[in-house]
Amino acid sequence: MTQPPLLSVTLPQPETRVVALTELDPQTRGASNHLKAALRTTGQLHPITLEESPSGQYLIRDGNRRVAAAAALGWTEITAQVYGQMTEAEWALVALGIHNRSPNPAEEARHLALLVGRLTPEGISANTGLTLGAVRARLKLASLPGDVLNLIGTSTLSLGTATRLSRLQGVFLNRALNAVRQAARDEKPFGASALREITVARAELLGARLLACAPAPVPLIPACELLAAEVRSLCAARGVGLGELLSELGSPAGQTAAAQYAEVN
Repeated sequence: MTQPPLLSVTLPQPETRVVALTELDPQTRGASNHLKAALRTTGQLHPITLEESPSGQYLIRDGNRRVAAAAALGWTEITAQVYGQMTEAEWALVALGIHNRSPNPAEEARHLALLVGRLTPEGISANTGLTLGAVRARLKLASLPGDVLNLIGTSTLSLGTATRLSRLQGVFLNRALNAVRQAARDEKPFGASALREITVARAELLGARLLACAPAPVPLIPACELLAAEVRSLCAARGVGLGELLSELGSPAGQTAAAQYAEVN
């Protein structure tokens, strides 16, 4: 079996630095007590990821909550892996490598979608370590609108339901998306039973369309043979010979009677 090409992408190697917190601007409202307790107890286990602009300014690519937590604990500096400027597709590969620790399905889907123009699904699989099936499932997930994608993992929408929802098309997809949004507004879950109603309606419509397109069934026994069998059975029941019947049908009187019967019926 021929192996798919790796299509490996060469990324620049980061430089590990200790960066002053005053140089960082975390894009988060704050840090959870759980994260602050973890940093206080175990210290910083994983470096944050920064992008350094040519002017020397930093953009936090991964680690906003850890920066906020460190600042809340009174830390003055933090360890970071610092990259130079890269394309969004290259950053997607970096992020996918980072988040293999605990992937967020929505973010993973967004990152993978950025790679579609540069790598084949096989290439994405080879460069990220994800299975080809997982790559294709996540790319399908990435086709969902952003607001619905953000609901994955919340009390409204599970990953499994979102994956099945992403396989819908057309009016059924729109109906499901609207139902998910309404469930989010009502603070209710959109579960398998709600999706099942839509998928059953889709299956019934597809079945009706297939039946409409199907050719008319061909009888196993020609109609003429069926009629002949019925005539023989009727002759036997009435005690009339088949030859006698055929003679009668061919006589002028028989033809006149047949014509009169046709006019009445």
